[in-house]
Amino acid sequence: MMDLREVEVGTTVITSVSVADILEQPEAGVPLVTQQLMGWPALVMGVEGDWLHLQCHDGSPGWGKVDHFCLSKWPQEAVAIQVTKPAAGLSRHPLCTSDRFCTLFMGSILPVVGQENQRLRVVLPGKKYAFLDKDATNMMPQGGFGQSKGVLMAAGLLAGAPYLWGGMTVRGFDCSGLTYMAYFSNGYQLPRDCQDQFKVGKPVQKEELTEGDLVFFSTIEPGPSHVGIYQGDGLFINARSKEGVTVTSFNDHFFSGRYLGARRYL
Repeated sequence: MMDLREVEVGTTVITSVSVADILEQPEAGVPLVTQQLMGWPALVMGVEGDWLHLQCHDGSPGWGKVDHFCLSKWPQEAVAIQVTKPAAGLSRHPLCTSDRFCTLFMGSILPVVGQENQRLRVVLPGKKYAFLDKDATNMMPQGGFGQSKGVLMAAGLLAGAPYLWGGMTVRGFDCSGLTYMAYFSNGYQLPRDCQDQFKVGKPVQKEELTEGDLVFFSTIEPGPSHVGIYQGDGLFINARSKEGVTVTSFNDHFFSGRYLGARRYL
């Protein structure tokens, strides 16, 4: 297997671990930018020691550990599936779930090459095989298939997850990571950051909000710095620094005077 320390700029690599942290600088302990999930591609922009400078699947630039990625290619006959549950375990045998050795998270993408009972045989990056519960997955959406209820359902499954700056899994989300994943799991890829999400989509007046619209707030300085998903009745689901993923009212004492606007994508 090729040593990725020698990889050429412009090469596409695949995340080979369940979650790869993408950092601001090529050193441990610096702030998290975002996370790459298993099966997500990334474009190599440079190499420094044991670190790859990457443009991530969500568009973010950052640094990831070399040993969290590989050059694996999918089998031509394989169909892509996406994990739709908050978390799902991989096991080595089709009839045994007690030997789970890895946890995948909502949004992870893997190729399927077979099925035994209600378990899918998937190919891991690096060409090894494993088994995954079928009911934890869906066919990889092409060009979007979801509706607003699907976006809300995905976000609702993540309720209670803790807050993590740059986080993209049920182990921790930030506000725009939650909105990104809710839409991504329904076949729509939004920009990763709150400010960029505000720039796209159709502006919506507050009195015209519908389920699934994103609502933005100015909490730090002028401009969008927090985002949530409108669920109706003056409520939105969002990832808050103290509460984690939770439902909040427009009348909340912190947010009531900080509403900025809304965007619609569906």
